[in-house]
This record gives sequence, C-alpha cells and structure tokens, in this order.
Amino acid sequence: MTKYDVIITGAGLAGLECAAVLSSEGQKVLILEQGAVSGGFFQPFKRRGVKIDSSVHYAGSLDKGQLLHTAFSYMGVIDDLELVRLNPGSFDVIFTGDETYNLPIGHENFVKVLSERFPEESGGIRAYSDELKRTGSLSIQTIRSGGGFSPEGIDSISSGATDTIERFTSNPVLRKVLSGNSIIYGGVKDITPFYVHAISTNSYIESSYRFYGGADSLTNALEKRVLENGGEILFSSSVKTILTESGEVRGVETENGEKFLSKWVISTVHPAHTLEMLEIDSGIKNSYRERVSALRNSCGLFCLYLLMKPGSFPYRNENYHILGDKNVMVSFQPPADKSEYADVVTVICQMDFAEVERWSSTTTGRRGEEYSEFKESVSEELLEIAESRLPGLKGSVLAKYSATPLTFRDYVRTPQGSAYGIMKNFNMPLSTFIPVKTRVKNLLLSGQSINVHGVMGVTVTSLLTCCEIIGPQYLSEKMKI
Repeated sequence: MTKYDVIITGAGLAGLECAAVLSSEGQKVLILEQGAVSGGFFQPFKRRGVKIDSSVHYAGSLDKGQLLHTAFSYMGVIDDLELVRLNPGSFDVIFTGDETYNLPIGHENFVKVLSERFPEESGGIRAYSDELKRTGSLSIQTIRSGGGFSPEGIDSISSGATDTIERFTSNPVLRKVLSGNSIIYGGVKDITPFYVHAISTNSYIESSYRFYGGADSLTNALEKRVLENGGEILFSSSVKTILTESGEVRGVETENGEKFLSKWVISTVHPAHTLEMLEIDSGIKNSYRERVSALRNSCGLFCLYLLMKPGSFPYRNENYHILGDKNVMVSFQPPADKSEYADVVTVICQMDFAEVERWSSTTTGRRGEEYSEFKESVSEELLEIAESRLPGLKGSVLAKYSATPLTFRDYVRTPQGSAYGIMKNFNMPLSTFIPVKTRVKNLLLSGQSINVHGVMGVTVTSLLTCCEIIGPQYLSEKMKI
C-alpha cells in the first residue's frame, strides 16, 4: 500500500492550491475528488456548444506585486492565465435610486472619484480606504506568522461591516455605494464582519480581472502543475472515513473500501462533513461536532445565464450592481472570439435555501413542472431588473438557463447550496472563523468555510494550511512577501 506525505480531500480551488504548493516543495501528494472533474465552483458547463462560467466571475489583487499575483506566481500558474483587466475607471458600477456610481481601480482613484460625488464626505472616504488597505494587509501578516488572527485581525472579525462603514459616513446613499457589491462576498446586515468585507473589497480595488477562456483556466493550470510536480489526483473517489489512531491521523478510506495512508490529511470539504468522516475515537468531542454542525451556512445564489444573439449586445468590461428590493449583479463573460459583442451574460441574486426547500428531495433534471415554473418566474424578474439598467439586453437574448441553490448542492455538494460556506458572524467570530489546525494531530482544514471565502480568501487560507506543514517563515521567504 502506497503511503503519501499528504492526502487532500477535494479538488476545488483550495485542494488544488494546497497540492500545488506542497508538491512543489517535495511532498508526495494525493488528491481524492468525489466528482469526475476538478474545479469545484470553478467548473463551467456548456450549452449549445458555448462554455459558461457557473459562479466565479472576477478576481482581484492580480497586478504584479499584489498578493494573488505573488501567490499564483509561487504556485507556478500565473503565466498560464490570460487575464482581462476590467475598466480602470469602473470595475464595479453601482445603481441605486436614479443615480449611477462608478468604482475605479486603485485606492487613490477610488477616493478621488467618490469624493467628487460626495465632496462633504471626502474625509470619511479617505479614512474608509485607509482602513480597507490596513485590513487587507492583515492577510500577508497572517501568512508570515502562520498563526491565528493578530489583535488587529480580532478587531476586524469582531466588528460588523455595516457598523464600521457607518462610522466613516452618515450619508445613507454613500453607505449603500460602499456596500453595494456585497453579493460577491455574501454580505448580510448585522452579521457579516468588516474583515470579510474589507479582504474582498480591498482586493478588487487594488486590481480587478476576469479570466479569458473561463475561470477554470485557473484550476486547470493548478491541476496541471500538481501532476507535473509528481502529485496524483483520483476522481470519483469519495472519502468515507478519515483514519486515526491515538488521536493522530493515519490516512483515509474511500466509499469503495480503498485505504490510503499518509502523514497528513487536509480536508477542503465543509467542516461538518469533515467531522462526519472522523471516527468516534478520533479525539473530537461530541459537543464540538454538534456546535460546528449547528453553524449557519451562507446564502445560496440564483444564477441566470444568458446566451446572447451574435453581434447583438456590446460586451461590457465592468460589473453592474443594481440595488433595490432585490439586489442584482450583472456580469459579462469575456467573448470567446475576443469580439466587441457579448456572448454570455450572467445575472445573479442571493437566494435562501428556504425558497427551494420544497424540492430538496429531488435531483437535477427531475424536479417537476412547478420547479421549472419557479425558475422561469425568478429568471424573468431578474431579466427585467437587468433590462431596466441595460436597455436592449432582453431583446438580445438567444437562450437562457438558470441554477438555484439546489443546483449547486447537487453538482458541488455544498450544504444547502451555500455559495460561501459557513456564515462568518462578527457576533460570534471565534466560532465561525474556524482555524486550519484541528485537535486531531496532522489533520488540517482548508476551503471557503475556513477563514474567508472567495478567490482571495480561499488562497490565503490554502497558504495558511500549507504553513502548518512547511513552516510560515519558509513559505514567506519562498513567496517573497
């Protein structure tokens, strides 16, 4: 029986990043993926021969010298990515009331543009920008130390995003603008920590990019690097049990009875699922299992995917956030032929699992007419909202497809179709920010439920997980951060 240095459960972004780092540092790595392909939320799908990104639409901090660029360079994948930089003057466009507000790339531009629209709030805008940068820098500090949150980090995860923004401005419209992109990090009033808002927002202000050829170009590049480094990936291999002995991990057993031994195990699946895979005598108390299982998951998403008539609607190199009774995001996929016209547009809103729970016992393609009617009703509502700000969009649609939290539950196997894993809550930060290190020796965690979600959050968490194996000082020096 082959023994590995590290076994990783799940070949989503976190699993592939951990494997890319550790295999490049000489560790013998095996990834076990329950699905037929890698990628997780980065997996695309095809309709009418057109490749469609399912849920990842843009990423930040990818200019040279910024954290994601540095991380992807260290992982050996940055040169495999063809990136499309979003409009410098408006990577995000916020619609609220009858007004339109552009959010530009670069903190100085961000302060300048918003101060021109809200001159009496310029001091608060500057202070808000400075706080985003300060909080954003905590990620690098955490990687360098390889430990938990610093005192500054504790302050950020213990402060609400809404309350903190309100400290910087009393203007209700500016408050809406500053939190207008909350859908990208699953923001919820009176729950989401400022840390989550800041890590995400700071990243996009630093620089914003789309992935030409699909978001899976990143996970494909990581998979390629893992294999080149001598790592192994087994698909359709669902882990049933994490094997332990005397409180220390020994390997895993899959659903089909195969056993794989290792010194370390990294689980990138939901923490509740990880605990279910642990044997009763692993050393994890039942009270801890119950507490983690009871944690609230973040919301899901309803995604409306629009295939556009050729040459009918211009490609927009920016994202639109339409605020109202239902906050809606509109994002354009870089055209496959690099033309000036859009071929895929995605319209997104948050959706609680409760809205689709009545069909929870069904499977994809077998949910019935009522479910189809529900999806069609939501799709038309979102399309009308998008049309109100992007006239001509509706008439340019060739075909439309949609996904609900049930879709993501069944394809990505995330609990209740949650888009962002465990809901981070500033009212109970030490319970909802789960550390990468567990009470089982050499069992580590990673993924969107740990630390922060999103491309930036998952990447930082993956690096923290790797620090436990190869050391934070060594990793920081190799990354040159």
